[in-house]
Amino acid sequence: MLDNAIGRSLFALAELSHLRQEAMDLFEQCLTNGDDTPLVSFIEQQLLQDPPRLDLLRDIANDLQQRLLSLREYHFDVRDRVVKTLNDSYDVDITSLTPAALLDQYHKLTPDQILAVVQDQAGTLSQNEAVLLNKMIDASLRMASQLFDDIQLTARLHRMVLDWLEGISIAISKQYWPVHSQIQEKPDKNIRH
Repeated sequence: MLDNAIGRSLFALAELSHLRQEAMDLFEQCLTNGDDTPLVSFIEQQLLQDPPRLDLLRDIANDLQQRLLSLREYHFDVRDRVVKTLNDSYDVDITSLTPAALLDQYHKLTPDQILAVVQDQAGTLSQNEAVLLNKMIDASLRMASQLFDDIQLTARLHRMVLDWLEGISIAISKQYWPVHSQIQEKPDKNIRH
């Protein structure tokens, strides 16, 4: 009997692990396509299970939160590499144009805007330097734009999973918690106020 319980428990853990991996594969597909539909459909299927797989949803929420943190860190690094390269190689400070606090705006800049600051602070660049800097800055801005989109999609999915978890938890709590309107206490007439 104990062996049966352990076997079922191991099977449940293996199934949970498989579903979690499937969810993360679908998440990667969402990032690649820029569409959250595959993961949303998967989660909706899990919500239809009776009972809903709350452990799986919690694990997915944790995985999404970790991915969100990684994406934000990478997004910061993409901008920071350009800032450091220009500072180290040309003694140019572009932080006034792209402050770290406005990281979400970095991808909206153009290479020409950044190059104008470089030329203003460093003087005239050779044709080769201008072409190389333009390519580096353009690649950085395109990567930042993609990361910004990935961060927005991941944050939206993370909030959605957390909302579903909260909603299910509230529904379960209400189902098993005594309803206050059914509890009617009779005042004790012997108590004097």
